[in-house]
Amino acid sequence: MLLAEMGAGAALPRAQDGWICMARTLFFPKDELRRRLRAFRLDELRVAEITSLFDKNNRHIDVVSFVIMLERYGVQRAEVSAFLHDIGVDESTLINVFSKADFTRLGVNNREITQVVLA
Repeated sequence: MLLAEMGAGAALPRAQDGWICMARTLFFPKDELRRRLRAFRLDELRVAEITSLFDKNNRHIDVVSFVIMLERYGVQRAEVSAFLHDIGVDESTLINVFSKADFTRLGVNNREITQVVLA
């Protein structure tokens, strides 16, 4: 799944609240992304870093990398989850995204987990 940022003036049909969900890519306006990042109490430097990263990657960021970056900047998981849910990510996908984010942070590949033990 990728998160993609629409550039200013892009012409795509608008869904409710301006968010569009197509296939496995989520599109949203650049100004809306900035507004949401500020709502997470990120300073202008962080907002600029994130939007710059989108620009450097052809306006796309992998959702797992996006989640890791937001959490690294101090955004609470519940806020990230609500944001992704608001833009159309369903619950099962959210679980997968956060699991992959945890595995990535730990340096663990999904195939490396062979058992789960309850203590």
